[in-house]
Amino acid sequence: MLLDQIAMNTGPSWHLDVCFSRRANLLVVGPTDITAALLDTVRPHLEEPVTILRGGEPVTLPAGRIGTLILNNVWSLTPGQQAELNEALNGRLSGTQVISISPICLMPLLRDGRFLDTLYYRLNTIFVDVRDSLSGL
Repeated sequence: MLLDQIAMNTGPSWHLDVCFSRRANLLVVGPTDITAALLDTVRPHLEEPVTILRGGEPVTLPAGRIGTLILNNVWSLTPGQQAELNEALNGRLSGTQVISISPICLMPLLRDGRFLDTLYYRLNTIFVDVRDSLSGL
């Protein structure tokens, strides 16, 4: 039900096969309750092992291979954390699907130089905006 509602409200880029069979990186912008429900819904489709990191807290990236990396509050990563994550995704974590969650759009941070552009474009393969479209759920 939730995935159908998201598909109806976010446009053609959202499709379970596109997002998870092909393991595209997702940037999901929306309120915490809806993004948490989305993660619960798609959890069975994520490649294991799944690692969850929270921006605004100390971030320790996994040393070895992981299948899916979930970044909660990606907007609050420090410049150093952004650089470390970008380097890891280009190296030892290459091939990891990343699902980034943010309550705010990252584009203003990118324009202001507060978010690393190469990391932003890496995370934003598919953009899912659930801010207003699911308010009736």
